[in-house]
Order: sequence, then structure tokens, then C-alpha cells
Amino acid sequence: MSTLRSKKLWSQLKKRKVVRVALAYIFVGWVILQIGEVTFEGLGIPPWAFTLVIVLVLLGFPIALVLSWAYEITPEGIHKDPAGQNESTGDTEDYQKGAPSIAVLPFDDLSEKGDQAYFCEGMAEEILTALCKVANLRVASRFAAFQFSGKQTDIREIGKKLRVQTVLEGSVRRSGNNLRITAQLINTSDGFHLWSNQYDRKLSDIFEIQEEIAGSIATALSLSLKRKHKPTQQQVDPKAYDFFLRGLGYFAQHTTQDNVYARQMFNQAIDIEPEFGRAWAGIAYTYGFAYMYFNASEVNLEQAKRTSAKALKLAPDLAESHVAAGIAFCMHQDYNNAEIEFEKAIQLDPRNYEAWFFFGRAKVQEGDLKRALKLFDHASQVRPEDFQSLLLQAQLYVSLDQKDKAMEVTLKGIERVRAVLELNPDDNRALNMGAFALLRMGEMDEAKKWMETSMQKAPMDSIVQYNGACFFSLAGAADRALDCLENCLIKVGNINREWLIHDSDIDSIRDHPRFEGIVKRFPE
Repeated sequence: MSTLRSKKLWSQLKKRKVVRVALAYIFVGWVILQIGEVTFEGLGIPPWAFTLVIVLVLLGFPIALVLSWAYEITPEGIHKDPAGQNESTGDTEDYQKGAPSIAVLPFDDLSEKGDQAYFCEGMAEEILTALCKVANLRVASRFAAFQFSGKQTDIREIGKKLRVQTVLEGSVRRSGNNLRITAQLINTSDGFHLWSNQYDRKLSDIFEIQEEIAGSIATALSLSLKRKHKPTQQQVDPKAYDFFLRGLGYFAQHTTQDNVYARQMFNQAIDIEPEFGRAWAGIAYTYGFAYMYFNASEVNLEQAKRTSAKALKLAPDLAESHVAAGIAFCMHQDYNNAEIEFEKAIQLDPRNYEAWFFFGRAKVQEGDLKRALKLFDHASQVRPEDFQSLLLQAQLYVSLDQKDKAMEVTLKGIERVRAVLELNPDDNRALNMGAFALLRMGEMDEAKKWMETSMQKAPMDSIVQYNGACFFSLAGAADRALDCLENCLIKVGNINREWLIHDSDIDSIRDHPRFEGIVKRFPE
């Protein structure tokens, strides 16, 4: 039996009180036998009776364990143990009976040339963002819902995997400035339509269409489209908006080259519409992510600060503007201003995953690990399928010497990783961070395979390569870990010095002669 399965079994045995019953039974059985050995002979009871008692005690042991697995003994009597019920069935019932929930799938491209996929994804993302402002509506993240793009998956299956009651799907047919958009809201429990509509409009009407669809869905679900902040959607030239949507599509891929393409698209948007605040925020994101993940150059650092300041000026009511500014301040080690910006972003949009997640990363760099834990926990709740915020918690719990908590969140994290990989086996971040979870659970062979695969797929991603250093440090391969650190410095060109200082994963190589020399070469 694998280490993971052993731990899961042991956890279930404790949860259902089987271990407690076993120990109690052994103790009581021992007491009974001791009493029998002393008293039976004195009372004139024949020897075969004591043998019978021994047999009955032995036979009763497995019966007691089976009963303790299935039933719970309470002061009110014996009840069916809820821990023994089928959890997946209960979960299914919960998401169908709970608060309204929805997933927005990328719209199908029905254009003649089939070259509007970016527009279809952008359209769906904009509607998703609008729905996130609806009170009491749980919305599956873009990351989760868009995994089904281009796949012929039954609506019921999508509902189960994303744990949503409804799915919005649709199509876009674009010809020049003319649009035909169809949308339909489907119940995932039975596949029946709850609402559908068709819109024949001009491209300049795109913002109105998005709002109309969001409002219609809220009405169909008997919800009120209430918003704490309802800034008017900035009306921009349709061509600028088109470039903006292209940028969103590229940026979502999170690769070095796609990050560059995204910036080019956002720049073309502001060439047409210089006051387009969302495009400026997009540019700021590309510089911030480039610095964190791909190239820690002074150019990226300064451009992140400049463009985020521009976004704040033009779109102060946009959470993304404040997240971009928070990232820029964090990279400059101005943690006080970073905190102000992240908190403002959360105030504007409490469901903004990036605000919680990067706020947590900032607190790690600052050395406030307990605050970071709380922020990562919020991030994991905002995006229930996210594994990164959970697995980073595991690392922090180790640093705080809370190994039981570290294992608890690790087990939850690997479940999320496997769920992501089931939908998208090529998700490199899932492979990379999932390797740590497997390592902590003792699944060494699979862990190494995942880590090696992820590093080969992303040789210029500094986070992936740095995680390789941490992984091999934990695995006891000091030289390999140090090689990865040097690779990050020389070839990739980025590691955050403050993160390195507080990272418990590399503790095993801190005293190695090579380590000090490597650290000195990292930028202050």
C-alpha cells in the first residue's frame, strides 16, 4: 500500500473512532481474562469455560472493529456513523441545494474564418466578471470553467466537476462590426434550459450586451443584480477593446512569450485609446508577472511601477489597478504601500483571487508568515479549485513547525492538483507544485517524475526552476538543488531574495559551501 493510501486509511480509522474502540476493547478484554484466570478455578468453573472466554474475546475483536467503522456510540444510543457515508454523494446534494452557482464557458466561435476564439473567451470572461458582482451568486473561476473549452462534455458532468447548478454557454458570429451572440443558461441537474436569447447588434454595443446577459441570468436565478460599487463601464473604441480582449487571451496562458504578446496587444489598445484604464492595468500586470516569473530586470521593475501608477490614475475603481500597484510596491520592497493597495483591491472586489494571493506572497517576503497563512486561506476559498494557495500554506506551516497542519493542507492540495490535471494533463504549474505534495506524502517516484517533467516544459520559468531547487533540497539532493539555484540566477535571471531568506524548503542547503556564494550574487 502506498504511503498516501496508508495515511488516508489511518485518518479514516481515527475519524470513525476505530482506533479508540480497538484500544478500549484490548484493555477490557485483558481485564476480563485476568479476572477469569484468578476466579474461575476458585469458583470451581471447569477449565473449558476459560478457554471459551478466550475464544469469545478473540472473535469479538474484529466484530467490534466492523461495528465501530459503520456505527457511532453516543450517550443517546448507537447511530449510523456519518463519516462512513458516501461523501461524494453528500457533496453532490450540497452544491445542488445550496446558494445559486454558475460556470461561464467560453462561447463557441461561429465566425466564417473561425478566428474569433480570443473574442469568444473575452466575451465569456467579461460576463463572468459581471456575474461576480451579483450578490449571493457563486461563480466558478475562469481558470476552472475554461478548462472545458473545446471539449464535448455533458453539462451534467461539468456541473459535478465544477460543483455548480447552472452553466452559461453560447456562440459568437462576427462579421466586421456586426455581431450575432446567442446565450443559454442550462440547469446541470437535468440539462434543461432556464433561459436563452439572441442578440443581433453592432460591435460598439458589446458592453450593453454583456450587461444585459448578466442581468437576464440574475433574473432567471431570482437574484438581484446588486453591487457595492457600480462604476460605469468605460466606453472605448471597439478596435481598442478588441485588442484588449486579445491581450487577456494571451495573458491567461502565463508563458514568457504569451506575456510579451499580451503586452503588445494592450499597448495597441492604448495607442487607439490612450485613456483606457483597464488596458494600462493589463500592461502593469505583464511587467509585474515578467519580473516575478521570468526576468527580474530593472526595466520590468520600473515599468511595473510606472504603468500601475497610470492605471490607478485612470481607473481608481478597478480592483486590478490596485493589485498591479500592490505587486509593483512589493517588488520595490515598499510593503506598507503594497498592503494599502491590496486591501483597497479587496475592498473593491472581495472575490478577486489575485488580490488575496499576491497579498499573501507580499507578506511572505516581508516575513509575516502568520498573516500570509490567513491571506492564502482566503485565496483558497475565493477560488475553490486553486491548489497553489493551499500548497504554499503547507510550506509556511512547516516553517512555523506545525507539521500536522502542513500535512492536512497538503492532502487537500493534492486532491485539487489531481482534479486540475484530470481536466488538463498539461497544466505545468499543477505538475510543479503537485510534486511537493507527493514528496511530503512519501510518493517519491511520482514526485520526481512530475518535477522533472515540469522543469523540462518550462526551462525559462524562474518559479518552476526555483521550485526545482526547493524540491531537490527537500529530497536530500543538495548538489542538484544548488545547480537549480545557479540556473535561476545565470540562465533564468530571477529569484526573489526576500522569499529565499524565509523559505524553509531550502533549509537543508543553507550551510552548504556553495549556498552563500550563490546568495551573494542575487540582486539586493
